[in-house]
Amino acid sequence: MDKPSLFQRTSSLAIALLSKHKSHESEYLRKSVGNALKDISKKHRAMVWEELETWDLSNPKIRFTYNLAMKNMK
Repeated sequence: MDKPSLFQRTSSLAIALLSKHKSHESEYLRKSVGNALKDISKKHRAMVWEELETWDLSNPKIRFTYNLAMKNMK
C-alpha cells in the first residue's frame, strides 16, 4: 500500500485546522477558511468533501463558510 504524500498529509492537517474556525465570529476569518478549503479542494476534493459532510449547516456562520468552500465542487 502506498503511503500518503507529504502534501496529502499536510492538506489533511490544514483541513482539520481550518475547519476549527468555520463558525468564528469574524466574517473575514470565515472567508479565509472557506477560500483556503476551496483552494485545497482543487487537488484534494475528496478530503475536503469528507470534512464538509460533517458540518452542521443549520448554523448560518458555518453555512457561509461551507458555501465558499463548495464553489469549485458544485
